[in-house]
Amino acid sequence: MKVVALRLVSRLSASTLALAACAGTAFAQNDASDQEEVIVVTGTNIRGGEVIGSPVQTIGAEDLARTGKATVADLLRELPINLAGGVGTPDNNRGGQDNTSSGSNLTGGSGVNLRGLGALSTLVLVNGRRVAVSGQFGDFVDISNIPTAAIDRIEILQDGASAVYGSDAVGGVVNIVLKKRGSGVNVLGRVGTFTQGGEMEYQGSVTYGQNWGNGGFIVGYEYNRRDNILANKRNYNGGNFSDRGGVNWPIYQSRAGAAANIFSSGASQGGTVAYTVPQGTNAHLTLANLNPAVGGFGNSYDPWDMVDIAPQMERNSIFAQFDHDISDALSVFLGGRYTRRTAKYNIGHPVVYSTVPSNNPAYIVGTTNNFGLLIDDVDLTRRGKVESLGLEGGFSYQMFSDWNADFNVSFSKEKQNRQTISLRDSNVMERLAPTTPGALGAFAPSSLACSLQGTVTGTPTAAQAFCAGLGYETFNPYSTEPVSQKVLSQLIGYEDLDFYSQVWQGTLKVDGTLLSLPGGDLKLAAGADYREEKIGGELDFNYRSINPAIVPYGQTKQRVLAFFAEASIPVIGPDNNFEGVDALEFSAAIRHERSRGLKPFNTTDPKFGVRFAPVKGFNLRGSWGTSFHAPPQRFQYNGRQPVAGGNAIFYANAFHTAPCNTTLVPLNGFTGTPGGSGDCSFTSMVVSGGAGPVLRPEVATTWTLGIDIAPPAIPSLKLGFNYYNIDIKDRLVRITSGALGGILAEYFATGSSPYAGNLSFFPSLAEQTALFNDPRLLGLSGPGAVRAPGDIGGIIYATQTNLARLKTEGFDITAAYGFDIGSESHLELYGNATIVSGYRIQTTKGGAYVSRLNEFDAIGSPISFRSKQGFVLNHGGFSLGTTVNYVGSYRCSTSCYIPSATGAPIQQSSPIKIKSWTTVDLQLGYDFGEADSILNGTRLSLIALNLFDNDPPFIDTGRPTQSNFPDPYDAANASIVGRSISLTLSKSF
Repeated sequence: MKVVALRLVSRLSASTLALAACAGTAFAQNDASDQEEVIVVTGTNIRGGEVIGSPVQTIGAEDLARTGKATVADLLRELPINLAGGVGTPDNNRGGQDNTSSGSNLTGGSGVNLRGLGALSTLVLVNGRRVAVSGQFGDFVDISNIPTAAIDRIEILQDGASAVYGSDAVGGVVNIVLKKRGSGVNVLGRVGTFTQGGEMEYQGSVTYGQNWGNGGFIVGYEYNRRDNILANKRNYNGGNFSDRGGVNWPIYQSRAGAAANIFSSGASQGGTVAYTVPQGTNAHLTLANLNPAVGGFGNSYDPWDMVDIAPQMERNSIFAQFDHDISDALSVFLGGRYTRRTAKYNIGHPVVYSTVPSNNPAYIVGTTNNFGLLIDDVDLTRRGKVESLGLEGGFSYQMFSDWNADFNVSFSKEKQNRQTISLRDSNVMERLAPTTPGALGAFAPSSLACSLQGTVTGTPTAAQAFCAGLGYETFNPYSTEPVSQKVLSQLIGYEDLDFYSQVWQGTLKVDGTLLSLPGGDLKLAAGADYREEKIGGELDFNYRSINPAIVPYGQTKQRVLAFFAEASIPVIGPDNNFEGVDALEFSAAIRHERSRGLKPFNTTDPKFGVRFAPVKGFNLRGSWGTSFHAPPQRFQYNGRQPVAGGNAIFYANAFHTAPCNTTLVPLNGFTGTPGGSGDCSFTSMVVSGGAGPVLRPEVATTWTLGIDIAPPAIPSLKLGFNYYNIDIKDRLVRITSGALGGILAEYFATGSSPYAGNLSFFPSLAEQTALFNDPRLLGLSGPGAVRAPGDIGGIIYATQTNLARLKTEGFDITAAYGFDIGSESHLELYGNATIVSGYRIQTTKGGAYVSRLNEFDAIGSPISFRSKQGFVLNHGGFSLGTTVNYVGSYRCSTSCYIPSATGAPIQQSSPIKIKSWTTVDLQLGYDFGEADSILNGTRLSLIALNLFDNDPPFIDTGRPTQSNFPDPYDAANASIVGRSISLTLSKSF
């Protein structure tokens, strides 16, 4: 049986118009050929078959072009079913999302998060094949590496699909299908600008292809460049949100300056300032020379100065596809793509909180000498580079009748690199000689500590002797003169991290008609699939050591073997239908998958689907199945990785705070007054990175019910309604640094948290001692005293964990209708919405469920309503379209801040409403068609995204309680880049 590649999607104007297509069917297109083609759509292994029971949305290449989105990531981020929270995004690099560039998202990549279940539970394929994962934890597929010029269509299966694809397909599947053939030369040029800051974006592509009936090819190149976006060219206002009813964060949490502050107690970003130093060299200050601070404030700085919220990004991509029918029975195909993408982030200026020792000539008698200093002599940067390679090939052989054998093999690799310029304020590689034979010596002083040390008289300590042997120039932090280049070279170090992931996959499948039934042909597909995944890397750095150090980043390897089968069973069809029953068909699929390497898994997943049509054009459908997600390799690796976003253990005196009147954690008095008002610090130990082999796969039961309406009498009307229900056991999540503020705030406010199992307050001496002896220990981070077992107030296991259960349900609604206006004009109306009606987490088995729906948090919980709707008007070669994007309101219950009567930040005592957000996109285009001039085959389009430059709703996240970069919006549900305008010219030859 052959299926004609339908072209419904290409008639719709925007990507969301494609989403309004009949939810039960995937529509494919191939712009290079009008001949019939037998295809395999996403969600089934049966050639020419439709997905029975599950909704599939399709976005065609023309729809992608009309949206004005430069990348696949830009397009998918705005789909109602996709949530940007808890997944890799290149913007808001300090926002604490699951994959920030300052953490595990090495190169500013972008992932997909269907149903708000996270990138871990969304399977991303290219041409139906797995691709290498990205980030230090291998927890998302970077879709920004796929060139848009190579894309034929994007198919999104909105249902669990482990019975077809195996691990990861819990929330759904995104399959990016590349063009197989071309027709002549096609060129495209695009230039755009962001109107708030004037940043520019450029894109160009050229493709060439031929189609000779029984074969064809396409080759192409694409270039994309986007300028960096500085935070203070948007509405960040240096972190001072008082103009919007928020907190003026710098004066409370950025207590340092180019002229140093001296604190009355511990030096930290929120410490109490006693004095500020005057201008000058300040080589021999006395207490009388200092300026007393008023109210404990002192100097402050702009934490967003020279900090990018989106990097400068440049991408070069080449791609090629070839297929040919060698005979009537045998055909072969080959394909490949390569992308090289670079990113550069400005990440501000280094800030030092430390202590001037008495042997430093700048030491001031009569004060603590605990200081905070902004070193504005140097701009810190982070550079990322990724090389992405994908290769595939195979053959198809017609054995007998309509039975076909397909064999294909693919290879994908992501080679990532991050280079960061950082302050050298810790040392985890060099150790001092042990005081006890056979014991492990203490960490040697950091380069910062050695730079602050002056001339030592008398018998030096081991630490002083270590520093004295380096020949460092003494650093005077009280001087307001430029820091010498020699001292800067002592204070500023580097990180150079190489990281790679790769996957081999080979699949053998046979499919065809097993027998003929009265309702049609019963078709069967069966086969075997094998894949091998490997991840590793190497770290070269000196910002956490005195001398450069190179350490392996730990290789992991996993091999997975699977066997699968699927049947399509028509009971009633065109040959035996009758009044009241036009069609009835079933599907059944099963896949057995087992692994070797790391912690093995062994699972069997079934899925069943049904479609019932009482009359033509009215379909009732449903599906039920199980899916699973195995713990990613890096989640299971807990070897030493001494780098941001890696596997490490550190303790800190000032990083984490609790209300000063709390009894839930012992406070240390480093900042704040225990028993008083406001927030006080506690000595925290953080265990970050992989959790090891204790993790279990998450398993899910999913089912859907839907109605699809496409009345034959009104062929342009398409209506779809889909209900989904997902029940996940042993839910896999990763606790990140950006999420800790909200988790701790909720815990101290309520005494509970879904992540309470990751928090250990008043830990036992044995628990502390084990972590102090762990080889992953980095020691002290930040200012304050060196600690020992028995000094830790709370241990935060910021690693992966299995929650007991997650239940979510909701609805997808689509609609599209087109009609003629007069003889030359045609109007299309469309709408698409996702309604999440439930999202509940159970922390422990048998425990109560906690609703996270409509709750702001850095984990990325979903909100209840998102939609896209609009119209497109075509008149001759002219087209006019609008898309309205809507994000419903939600709330921040425990993790946001408001100013007190004095202006000091306090956690809100009642939920704060976060307003809804609406943006409007405008598309204008003209197609010259087959003009008798040089304009033949030319199309011109002008597109404005966020036409009215609507800012996202304000929310004071309180994030400076974790870092010094306060955010005024929720990056999971909005974007702060503002309006962009682009002009695109394309031409076919």
